[in-house]
Amino acid sequence: MIISFSKNLYNLKAVKSAIKEYQNLADFNLRQKGNYIQVELKNIDKEVRQIIKDEFCNYVIFLMKSD
Repeated sequence: MIISFSKNLYNLKAVKSAIKEYQNLADFNLRQKGNYIQVELKNIDKEVRQIIKDEFCNYVIFLMKSD
C-alpha cells in the first residue's frame, strides 16, 4: 500500500511522527518523490488492514493541527 501526501498540504514532520506512532502496525518506508511524500506500508497487521490508511491520514492531519 502506498499513501501519497502532497507537500503543498502536508508537512514531513507530521508524517514522520505518525510513522513512529503506527510503527507497530506495519513496516513503513518513507520517500520523497517530486512534490509528494510517499509512505509505503508492508506487512500490515491483519486486524487493521482495512482501516489503517484512513486512520493514518487522519492522524497526520491531527498532528499538523496540534503543531
